[in-house]
Amino acid sequence: MSEKKIKLTSIKLALLGDSKVGKTAICKVLKDNKFDGSDISTIGFDKIDKKVKLENGLVIKVVIYDTAGQERFRSSAIQTVRAVHGLIIVFDLTNKSTFENVDRWLEVIKDNFDQPSMILFGNKSDYPEEEWQVTPEEIKMTAEKYKLKYFETSAKTKKNIHEGFNYIVNSAYSKLKESKNVIIDLNDDTKKKSGGCFGKKKK
Repeated sequence: MSEKKIKLTSIKLALLGDSKVGKTAICKVLKDNKFDGSDISTIGFDKIDKKVKLENGLVIKVVIYDTAGQERFRSSAIQTVRAVHGLIIVFDLTNKSTFENVDRWLEVIKDNFDQPSMILFGNKSDYPEEEWQVTPEEIKMTAEKYKLKYFETSAKTKKNIHEGFNYIVNSAYSKLKESKNVIIDLNDDTKKKSGGCFGKKKK
């Protein structure tokens, strides 16, 4: 008996990382290309939808989940987004503990996710380098250890945000295309050329 195929109409991504590393600000840039410097933490999760043009020219819908980094909300947020196809793991270059916790986040991913595509964001690169608490050597070692593509990012200046996002979307799409149990259904709406995005974002 053949396995049941999964019909897919969108690619789902999630941002994971400690509280206040800039996940919500990154989502704001992805949503409307604006920086939101407010210091309000996400409770549970939030999401936006965005139309993305792939490298092969197809335009697809991508759902992006912004998850809580606080311990008390983490479990429920993880359960909500465990079926995503790609993950962006975010740490704060100016806060060493958020980088040290990347290992812990990767353990959470191993225990709760089914081998999604993953990349690593070192955020807040707009801060002066003397305020950075993580060295390039440390980042390189972690990225190589877990085979993660690394992007040095800043939500404030938008550095590498869109580049990293486009990379993970195309990576997730390519991986899904290789799966024998997935049918990617591009309906009439996703076939239309669109550069906009929509959805509700609270911060």
